[in-house]
Amino acid sequence: MVRNLSPNGIFGGLKGAGDILSRNARNIGHSPGLAFEDTVLTWSQVNERACRFANALLRQGIQKGDRVALYSRNCHQWVEAAFALAKIGAVMVTVNNRLTAGEVAYILNDANAVGLVTSQSELPVAQAAAEQVDSVRLMVVIDPVSVTLGEGAPLSYEAMLRDSSLHEPNLDTPLSYDDPLMLLYTSGTTGFPKGAVYTHGSMLIGTMYHVHAIGARSTNRVMLPSPLYSAAGVAGMYSHLYVGAYSVIVNFEPTLALKTIEQHRISFTNLVPTTIQRLVSRDDLSEFDLSSLKTILYGGAPIPLTVLRQAREKLPGVGFRQTFASTETGLKGTVLEPEEHDAALNNPTCEHLLLSCGRPQTNVEVAIWDEHGKDVGPGVLGEIAVRSEAGISGFWNNPGATTEAIHNGWILTGDIARRDEDGYFYLVDRKKDLIVTGAFNVYPSEVERVMQQHPAVYEVGVIGVPSEQWGEAIKACVVLREGAQVSAEELIAFCEGRIAGYKKPKSVDFFPALPRNPTGKLLYRQLRETYWKHSERKIG
Repeated sequence: MVRNLSPNGIFGGLKGAGDILSRNARNIGHSPGLAFEDTVLTWSQVNERACRFANALLRQGIQKGDRVALYSRNCHQWVEAAFALAKIGAVMVTVNNRLTAGEVAYILNDANAVGLVTSQSELPVAQAAAEQVDSVRLMVVIDPVSVTLGEGAPLSYEAMLRDSSLHEPNLDTPLSYDDPLMLLYTSGTTGFPKGAVYTHGSMLIGTMYHVHAIGARSTNRVMLPSPLYSAAGVAGMYSHLYVGAYSVIVNFEPTLALKTIEQHRISFTNLVPTTIQRLVSRDDLSEFDLSSLKTILYGGAPIPLTVLRQAREKLPGVGFRQTFASTETGLKGTVLEPEEHDAALNNPTCEHLLLSCGRPQTNVEVAIWDEHGKDVGPGVLGEIAVRSEAGISGFWNNPGATTEAIHNGWILTGDIARRDEDGYFYLVDRKKDLIVTGAFNVYPSEVERVMQQHPAVYEVGVIGVPSEQWGEAIKACVVLREGAQVSAEELIAFCEGRIAGYKKPKSVDFFPALPRNPTGKLLYRQLRETYWKHSERKIG
């Protein structure tokens, strides 16, 4: 928690997260601030629209502490709504816009949400979800123009803005830094989603840390491609708006992203390694003017050396920066700087750095714990634990999960890693993705790193499948490069001598693509389901 801090001190007069827009409107109001599709808004316009929506929500009876869900694709209204809720002390509930009605209803019920803001494309699912929830009494639909909808229909977002005051909203009870700002729901890939609680204070101080870690600058021209409901999307939105950088929102599609970089002269964006690989492998990449691009931030996985070399060849003026963090840590953890990427490219003795996720970010403690919660020394595997003022305060309505994840301010990430003598951290795998084959523990990434060295392999995911002999047998799920041909037997033989015998795949299956979530992370659980659905056990 962030206590006893003067708003005129560490946060430069910001009394809450919603004041970020107010400050931009005062200081750089006439400057272009936010763009989406054909709409470009100045900072004054963005803040005015957020204030109008905030006042409209107050008129609809939304109060400080009420939970209001955002269930929409990326758009400028999503950002406006997020800051409107922050201005009045209501709590934003982020919802993945790819979820089904039942999944959305689960989150709405868990959060006891009283409001739901959605878009035209998501409206049918939103309505079906709301019918399963007693608490929702207000539904707002984001529409391209101001319209009046029929009785009993959702309210029009633009009509609410049209009929509302543009002045900063007045609150009966002032905001506290310890007030909840947002419930950021986990993806649910390992079970039912949990709402990670961010406060105004943790978001503000976490944003300050993130600005430093990613090199956010007011002079940057930013493309925001991550889903705004995700931790990466929220962190990117807050960090770049905090410094007043011109920010272009997109719903990521490769060609659209390249056109956006060219049209808006984008200098900074964030991608995942698989997306970077796909972009730089395009035959038409040279047809786009990408000379303005200076920084690509990535996370979710280390970047293979071959991909980095290809990217630097195709994008010679671009620096790469990696961050490792999680929803629970407030997107705070480690950073691998552009200079360290350059060292790995130019000095063979530094190539190992690309297997690292870097060293701790400024003002963030990172440790590796054994199963007893004790810090282990260099070279020893354990679970990553992170502590900072930016961490979540807990999980909404879930004290058991809070107790399991947070220990005296330290947040366990569920990631197995080691650190070296120079303080660099090396991710090994997700704790829950561990494969137990016979008496041996095998982490998928150990096998994946070897198989990715085969020239025919485009991407690979390694899982454990049921085996009477081994409990779990190692299976590689492989996507081949376009035009490549190789047999399962050849790939297994390729691992010989490159990895311990018990870590070699027992079988290989070929896929046209591997399942990933919207932020690019491989969905191991979904891969496993096909092989485990007829087994009573889910692990070996």
